[in-house]
Amino acid sequence: MEQVSGGTSSGRRGGQGALAGKRAADSRALALLPAIRELMAAGFVSRRALAGELNRRGIPTARGGRWQYTTVVRVLRRLGLLTSGKGGRINNGQVSKQGADARAKSLASTIRALQAKGLVSFNAIAHTLNKREIPTALGGRWHPASVSRLLERWERLDRPSNGRHRR
Repeated sequence: MEQVSGGTSSGRRGGQGALAGKRAADSRALALLPAIRELMAAGFVSRRALAGELNRRGIPTARGGRWQYTTVVRVLRRLGLLTSGKGGRINNGQVSKQGADARAKSLASTIRALQAKGLVSFNAIAHTLNKREIPTALGGRWHPASVSRLLERWERLDRPSNGRHRR
């Protein structure tokens, strides 16, 4: 049989080829860990938002392509940042809330500066954030309602109990 690619087939490499591939994927995922943690701390917590921001920053996938939902999920699983349990993902609701809180805190100085300049309406703030190309947590455009929700989140974060009941 004639060999087309000039390399050894994955079937002939056996376990050693698979192990080398896993090691390379682990290495690549670890190299991405600081960037992923930075994005998550900035509030990019959904898989789609992470993919969009990695693409926007020009960070290629292992094969040099664009990030998709599935490639982000695979990297997160490899890094242990996304776990599966009975019925699907576990604790991701809490992770999303923590990410949203972090994103709200990271935008506080920007929005307070806008308010100090006289931009107090939700519409004016949303327009300015969009003009500055500051994406929402999901990578989209700002709307008056999203600014309102962000400010409400700040109020909850500023409460002494952080919104938790004490016994």
